[in-house]
Amino acid sequence: MHAVPSPFDEMPFLWGSAIAAYQCEGAWNEGGKGLSEWDYFNAIDWMNVNGVDARVASDFYHRFEEDLDLIAEGGQNALRLSLSWSRILPGGTGRANEEGLSFYDRVIDGCLERNIEPNVVLLHYDLPYPIALKGGWGNTSIADAFGDYARICFERFGDRVRLWSTLDEPQFYSYNANIAGVYPPCRKADVHSYLQWQYNEMLASAKAVAIYHEMNLPGAIGVVHNDSLIEVATGTNNPAEVYTAADFFNNRMILCPALEGRLPPELDEMLEKLGTFLYRVPDEAEAFAAGKGDYLNLNVYARRYVTDWNNSPTSAKVDSVGGGATMEGQAVAPLYETLVDPSVPHNQWGREILPRIMHDSLMDIKERYGNPIVLTENGHGSLETPDDSGYVEDDDRIEIIGAFLKSLSEARNEGSNVRGYYIWSAMDLYSWVNGYKKRYGLVRVDFDHDLIRIPKKSWAWYRDFISRDAARRADA
Repeated sequence: MHAVPSPFDEMPFLWGSAIAAYQCEGAWNEGGKGLSEWDYFNAIDWMNVNGVDARVASDFYHRFEEDLDLIAEGGQNALRLSLSWSRILPGGTGRANEEGLSFYDRVIDGCLERNIEPNVVLLHYDLPYPIALKGGWGNTSIADAFGDYARICFERFGDRVRLWSTLDEPQFYSYNANIAGVYPPCRKADVHSYLQWQYNEMLASAKAVAIYHEMNLPGAIGVVHNDSLIEVATGTNNPAEVYTAADFFNNRMILCPALEGRLPPELDEMLEKLGTFLYRVPDEAEAFAAGKGDYLNLNVYARRYVTDWNNSPTSAKVDSVGGGATMEGQAVAPLYETLVDPSVPHNQWGREILPRIMHDSLMDIKERYGNPIVLTENGHGSLETPDDSGYVEDDDRIEIIGAFLKSLSEARNEGSNVRGYYIWSAMDLYSWVNGYKKRYGLVRVDFDHDLIRIPKKSWAWYRDFISRDAARRADA
C-alpha cells in the first residue's frame, strides 16, 4: 500500500454525496446500452417484490446537468458515482459503445467544470446480463472480463478521474444474492456461493488494480466495503471465537485482499468449520499481492451485534417493505448469531441507528489496517411525506446524519486518516428491493410528476454544515 496516495495531498477534505448507475440513470435501452442482470431480474413479475423497476429511475441520464448544479449549489465538492458496465460494453465483452463512453465523458467533465471531484466506481451491482448467463460472479473467468472492462475505463477517463473504486460492496452484494436471497440470482443460505463470489470479486478487483498501477495514472484506486463493525454481546460464552468468525464472514474476505494483498490467513480454518471449499486459481497469491489498493472506500451504516451460535440454520432477515416489524439479523451455522439490542433504536427497515459506530469503525480500520479512508456512504432511509409544494422537512435525517458526523469529527481529531465523506444519496433514486418508497436523497425527486427536483431541508442543512466545517478548519 502506498503511504498516502498523491491525489489526496492535493485535495481538500471531500464533502459530497453518492449515486449509482442503475439506481438513478434510467435510459435502460437508450444510447446503445446492453441488458443488465437487474434489467432482466426486475422484468420477472414474481421476483419483483415491489412491482417497480429502474427503467426510468431518476432519469439522471437526461438530467445530470441539473443534478450536478444542485450538488454544486449545495456546497459539495465531490460526487461518488458508478459506471454501467452494460452501457460501456453492451455485450459485457468485445467492442466498446462510443455513446456510452461519451455520456460518461459529459458527466465527468460536468463534475470538473463545477469543481466537483468525481469518485468513480466501475461496478455497483448491475452486472451485464451476457456475463450473468455465463455464471456471473460464480465463474472465476469473470475476473479477466472485468479487467478488460476496467482497462477501457482507465484509458478513456483516467486523465480526469483521480479517485477510482473497482467494486461497490462486494460482500454485501454477495450476501444479498446468496444468503438473504433478495438480489439476483436469489439464492438463500448458500454459503459456498457467498464465499466463492467474494473470492472471484476480489480476484477481479485485484486484476483491475494491477492494470491501473501498470498504467501509471495520476490517481488512487481501491474498493468500496460496507463496514460491519463487529461487537460481541455481553454474556457470550466464546467471545474471541465469535468475534473472529463474524469478522471473517462479514469483513475479512474483502479487507485482507484490498488492504493487505492476500486472502485472510484464517480462510482454510473457516472453510473447514463451514463445511465448504472454494475454487481457486493457481496464481492467486501473486494476483492478490499485485492488486492491493491505495485506499479504502468505506460505507458505514450499522454494526453486527453477535453472540454464540444457538443451533439455528444459516439465515438472514431483511425487510423489503419498510414496515418496521422485521429486525435485520443473521445466523451463520455453526459460527455465530446476531442479537437485537433492545437499547438501540431501529429505523423503519429494522436497521440499528447507532451513530457512535462511525468513530469506532474508523478507529478500528486505523488500528488494524492503517490506510487512507474515504467514507463513500452514510445516510438514513425513510418513508417521507412532502408538503403541498413538494418540500420535505426531513428532520429525522438531519438529526441522525448530524450525530454520525459528530462521531466522524471525533475520529478525525483522534488521528483517523479519513479524507472524505459522502451522504447516500444525492437525490432520491431506486432503492433496489425497496423500490421508490424508501428515500435517502438530499433532493426529493417527484416520481409522479415529471421527476421534478426539490431540495429537502437536509440539502440546505448539509450545505451549511460544510461551510461551517471549512470555517472551523481555517481558524484552527
